[in-house]
Amino acid sequence: MYLRIRQVALLTVPVTRTVPWSPTATAVALSLLACLPAVAGAAAPASQVWALRIAAFLLGAGASFALIEPFAPVAATPTPRWLRQWLRTVVALTPVIAVWLVLFSLAACSLPADGLPFADLAAEASVCGLTGVAGAAVAARRANSLTGALAGPAAQGTLVAASLFLSGDHSPWLLPAAAGPAAIDSWWTAAVPIPLLIVSLANLEHRPA
Repeated sequence: MYLRIRQVALLTVPVTRTVPWSPTATAVALSLLACLPAVAGAAAPASQVWALRIAAFLLGAGASFALIEPFAPVAATPTPRWLRQWLRTVVALTPVIAVWLVLFSLAACSLPADGLPFADLAAEASVCGLTGVAGAAVAARRANSLTGALAGPAAQGTLVAASLFLSGDHSPWLLPAAAGPAAIDSWWTAAVPIPLLIVSLANLEHRPA
């Protein structure tokens, strides 16, 4: 256990330096732009929900580029692949989670109490964002190419396309009622473990040929 903790401590800075932060920075900027009316209190609750949804997709897409190990010095370190990949995952997700939480808090401040259902929207954002990370993790298992990270946004696009086949009360994109919190479908909460499981499997060691 001590050895693993020491390895994480030694790898955190090098891994952080090798993460391509430009996609994440772009995603953060676009998320701020999408949520600007919500943060300023100039949007209706329904619009704020959609702004937070868009932010979750953008931030997840940006974080997906961190799952690629593009540089040999880090990849060649005597540490197991699962440790390096989980460290990259945590390093990538920490800032985007923080940004989404800040955006939610600012949006919620402009509404009456219980205007935005945190638990439901957080579960929804987790699935939307982690779907991109899961897609990139699977791609990273096959090849360390930055173009492979595009599997993240592609996976998110597949999720959106599949959700469009559900409509009415079965739609996962329900909006808040005019005078109360959103009645967002609880299946988002049940779906959170799915992308986490995919990431866990994709981050495993490569089997010997």
